[in-house]
Amino acid sequence: MRLYLHPKNPEPRLVKQLVAQLKDGALLVLPTDTVYAFVTLAQSKNSVTQIQRIKNLPNNKALTLYCRDFSQMSSYVRSQGNQLFRLMKEILPGPYTLIFDAAKNLPHYAVTKQNTVGIRIIEHPLIAALLEQLDLPLIGSSLDMPTEDMQDFEELADRYENRVGAVVSCGEVPGQYSTILDVREWPPTLMREGSGTVPEGVIRATE
Repeated sequence: MRLYLHPKNPEPRLVKQLVAQLKDGALLVLPTDTVYAFVTLAQSKNSVTQIQRIKNLPNNKALTLYCRDFSQMSSYVRSQGNQLFRLMKEILPGPYTLIFDAAKNLPHYAVTKQNTVGIRIIEHPLIAALLEQLDLPLIGSSLDMPTEDMQDFEELADRYENRVGAVVSCGEVPGQYSTILDVREWPPTLMREGSGTVPEGVIRATE
């Protein structure tokens, strides 16, 4: 199934339909503020396994949590200092993935062998609308295809709609991956430069 939602004001009826699918454990392909991604509810282990199978990922390859806000995020990461909080307020929501030490309440498939977790607070109207109606965060992973191919929604839907519950269009995606910052220590370390501007003072991994 493929759905077409308004890019700025997703139709509540269709958002409700997608929320119901997520609560039933469905795997969806959704647009984000960076690229299209496989997305499911964080508790949906079977759909997480499906992502790993589609992308041929090892079982210990953690995905990324999509949280509604800082309050929800704080439930899944170990506490951080005031400097980091100020940085997060400057850059989030936005095209950044932050690597934290994971809290103990996260399922094993959401964390790496090093007990870290990637967190995103995404600036996208559809993701925000879904999270507003869900008690748990979403969990996801970008599609395994060239970013330039993500500009053709119909081709993308042809490729994936028979493998997921729905492929959803809600405005164009930028087609550039998020900037990844390891924030376990201060100052943070840049792990991947993407669409998010690298904040001042961040250490580059090669330095």
